[in-house]
Amino acid sequence: MNIKKVDDKSMVIHTKKKAKLHVKREPEAKIKGRNILVVEKGPKIAGADKGIKADSKNAAMKAKSNAKKEVRKAVQKENAMYAGRQKSKQDSKKDVSKKNGTTKGAASVGAMAALDQMDGGNEVYESYMVARTISAPAESAADAGRRLYRSQAARAKAKKIKKVQAGKKIGKKTAKDTAKYTAKKAAKETAKETAKTVAKEGAKATAKAATTAATTTAGTAVSPGLGTAIGMAAGYATGVAIDYKDMQATNRNRKLKFFLDKLNAEEQQKDSFAKLVKDLVLSRVSMMVKAAAPIVGLVLLVLVLLVAVVAIPVVAVIAVIYNSPFAIFFPSISSGDTTQNVLSAYVAEFNGDVNSELTNHSGYDASEKIYVDFEGAGTPDNYYDILAVYMVKHGNGDTATDMTDKAKENLKAVFNDMCSYFISSRTDTETDEEGNTTTTTVKEVRVELKTYRDMISEYGFSAEEQEMLAELMKPEYLAKIGYTGGGGDPGETISPEQYQAIVDAISDANGKKVVEYALSKVGYPYSQAYRDSGDYYDCSSLAYYAWKNAGVNIMYEGANTAAAEGKFCYDNNYLVNYDEMQPGDLIFYSYSNNGRFFNITHVAIYVGDGKVVEAANERIGVVYRPVQSRSSIVFIGRPR
Repeated sequence: MNIKKVDDKSMVIHTKKKAKLHVKREPEAKIKGRNILVVEKGPKIAGADKGIKADSKNAAMKAKSNAKKEVRKAVQKENAMYAGRQKSKQDSKKDVSKKNGTTKGAASVGAMAALDQMDGGNEVYESYMVARTISAPAESAADAGRRLYRSQAARAKAKKIKKVQAGKKIGKKTAKDTAKYTAKKAAKETAKETAKTVAKEGAKATAKAATTAATTTAGTAVSPGLGTAIGMAAGYATGVAIDYKDMQATNRNRKLKFFLDKLNAEEQQKDSFAKLVKDLVLSRVSMMVKAAAPIVGLVLLVLVLLVAVVAIPVVAVIAVIYNSPFAIFFPSISSGDTTQNVLSAYVAEFNGDVNSELTNHSGYDASEKIYVDFEGAGTPDNYYDILAVYMVKHGNGDTATDMTDKAKENLKAVFNDMCSYFISSRTDTETDEEGNTTTTTVKEVRVELKTYRDMISEYGFSAEEQEMLAELMKPEYLAKIGYTGGGGDPGETISPEQYQAIVDAISDANGKKVVEYALSKVGYPYSQAYRDSGDYYDCSSLAYYAWKNAGVNIMYEGANTAAAEGKFCYDNNYLVNYDEMQPGDLIFYSYSNNGRFFNITHVAIYVGDGKVVEAANERIGVVYRPVQSRSSIVFIGRPR
């Protein structure tokens, strides 16, 4: 550096110009408020760029010294603020304003270090700190303004959100109330319609349920079993697959064990190929048996279910039958006496008592058994009537065929009501050709065998019980328990040509009409109960309707029994000899003593050529056959 002295002139020190720091200015911020200084923010203090005059050097130095003191105080204060902010940042990272403050503090420290390396940097930094100190109140006011604005905006947003939420809540409540009201109204209307439908279909459903009660019971009992079977079938495939994989793993391990054993010295080998084969076969057989077991069980279960499906309804039906009068047609459920055996014992005892009375006729000249009011061919018998009445009276809702002591007492009571006898006597007087009179005293053992028809009124059977009783007494049902209905010649069948030939051969008009009717009924069943139905006939009803077809009423004294019809012919002198018989004549028989007119028990219709048409018995019904038992004929009548 060269110094040139010039007289009377001040010495000028030529120095290099200080480097200017070009800093982009921040936008000017002017905040007007109470007690707030308005400054322009910048890196220099206003007026600092004009230079310092030489003549006021001392004043400037003094001001500079004071400024440095103020700057140091500001720096210390800034450093203290910086330290506090750092501590607050460690305690809570939520405050963004502190982060900005910390950044500014760090920036000021960095700027100070940089300015210290520059010529005149201290002056620049001190000017900056002065401006910073002066502008601090303005920044605080700005921060307060920002916080106030944010707080107001947050409250406004919260209020708006609350309002929206309230609107949504009101909307939900309105929708809920609307749905509730709509559902209630719809349920009310649906209930009305459902009630109408149920009332309309109720009778149909009840009838259908009653009709299918037995099937529903069986199905209810079987349904759980079907569910079990389906479950077993569904799990079977999975179980087999698992067992097969286990078998494969076991076999692999066994083979591995075999080959590992073969790696040992021969004297140390314990396994053999035979053992390997045996274990592999046993493993596979075990798997197969295990897999087959569920199938066998399932098959057995299905068989059991099938048996149950068939057996349960059958058992239900059998239970109903055995608690009804129709149980008499099925095998007895008792291992002891059957109903028929017990009844046969009572009949044998009764006949023994009657025969004993007939044998012991001390004080009488003779004895005679009379079946009171009996009508029919053969020996009187009400055995099957007793069975039917007993079953209707005691077997409706109970197992009457199980012959317990109580059941035997009930059967004995019915037997006593339907089978009885009493003793009477009569005196017969006969006069021979010489005029001698012989008097005979006869002991009469009068046996009364009631039919099931007699017991209807005596026991007061209801209409339903009467119907069951009539069903039990049908010959086709009685045949199932051994009833033959009597014997005799079953007769001949008649072809249309034979029928016409027989009718054409008759010259008498009444006789022809009688024979036409009688021949048309050949093959009809026998029944005293249904004798007036047109579908069944007994001997006297066949004779009565045949003569009625000819316009002649043979009912006499209010009855159309064989004895009454015989009395009609006898009292009106309508009798003819056997050799004089013509088609349409009536042949009256006496097969046993019944106390009626001439003990007549049976009647047949003569149709010519030595043949008759007669309702013989339950076994053979109405038959066309030759004249039977001439020795039992009482007389022959020809009604007019």
